Amino acid sequence: MDHAVSRAAVLVLIPVAMATAITWLGCFDSVVTELGFQHYGERPEHGIPFLPSQLKMPANTLVNLGYTLLGFIWLRKFLKDRNEDNITNSDLFVGSVFCWMAVVYGPVQFLRIVTQQHRFAVMDQWFTLPFFAWVVVMSDYLMHGWNTRRALTVVVFSFASYSLALVHDLGFEAALGIHILFAVLYGMQIFLASQSKQLKSKLLWAMILAILSCVGFVVLKLLDLHLAKFSLFHRFSGHFWSKVADIMQIHFVCKFFHPVMEENAKNKKI
Repeated sequence: MDHAVSRAAVLVLIPVAMATAITWLGCFDSVVTELGFQHYGERPEHGIPFLPSQLKMPANTLVNLGYTLLGFIWLRKFLKDRNEDNITNSDLFVGSVFCWMAVVYGPVQFLRIVTQQHRFAVMDQWFTLPFFAWVVVMSDYLMHGWNTRRALTVVVFSFASYSLALVHDLGFEAALGIHILFAVLYGMQIFLASQSKQLKSKLLWAMILAILSCVGFVVLKLLDLHLAKFSLFHRFSGHFWSKVADIMQIHFVCKFFHPVMEENAKNKKI
């Protein structure tokens, strides 16, 4: 495995292992999470041929593999572009961290749906926050260059912010809202700082689609049980489509940062 890619994997796996250990020690057992199939619009039983009957809510379960697949697709894209000198080695490292997050997040989501266990639900919530924190890190890197202290500060504060869920029932939602706000603000800085009209156009579309995907994720998830009243959403429920929107959000974030990396690498060659 490429050194930058493997270094990024280690950077993701270490906090994942620490967060898993903290969760399984019971530190967040008092956090409010939604457990049970009654919270989902999709019916648990499916009767789909070739799928085991023990697999409940197959659409909501299997859609989570999309996170992992998308992570590997973009990982391959970043590696290919680095090998062709379209982006730098540092770009590959920063982009790979985001990709490995997606790769890891898929199984966590899968296990939450399959097991309906509180601690997997906690991990699902907790691991959502660093995605937005890393958008801030990537933005800062592309504007000012890599700074380990700043990156570490952002990541530590992001992980620590989940402790708000211990203080209030809506603590996680508050932390997530703050993360989303900072991610959008830093993305806007990248967009406003870009000089090329062609680059600005690419960034604008990617940013709009990423924000729309984020809104779609939130709205479809909230309306899941209401949408389940309509036959159109019996098999592929609002929660399923919210996961699709979430996966597309990750895709458009990569689409946003990738051309900036290419532009920066091109300018360094001149």
